[in-house]
Amino acid sequence: MAIPKLSPAGEKTKKRTGAAADARSYTGSAQGAALFVTLRKLLRPHEAALVVVTDRPGDYELATRTLGANGKPLFFGGVRTSRSHTTFYLAALAGSPELLESISEPLRRRLEGNASFVFKTLEPGLFEELSALTARCLEAWKTAGKLG
Repeated sequence: MAIPKLSPAGEKTKKRTGAAADARSYTGSAQGAALFVTLRKLLRPHEAALVVVTDRPGDYELATRTLGANGKPLFFGGVRTSRSHTTFYLAALAGSPELLESISEPLRRRLEGNASFVFKTLEPGLFEELSALTARCLEAWKTAGKLG
């Protein structure tokens, strides 16, 4: 017999249904779902030049057609959502730090490591800048012959 889930107050919880439930199931909030959708839109225009590796709620990845040393396509970028934040990855930044020289200080504060940006709220101005940076990364990889 299945044991019903109880809320912290000890009451039975109701199962969420619909789009809002799907969004919260992987993001923890509607805000996280909106972040994921918005950031994924920054990468989608580049699908023709790249390969969609993963496209499911909370996880979207693009790779090149060029195989890396491990025999798998080179990871280009992606978006992944966790309960507390959404991360936008651009692998091209790891090998081309000069691409970061022209980014604004507000975007630089979102930089974690050398190739990912972490967001907790919608920030349209930063997303426009991130879109332009993504296009520059794609162009840099075309020039370097990494797109295949």
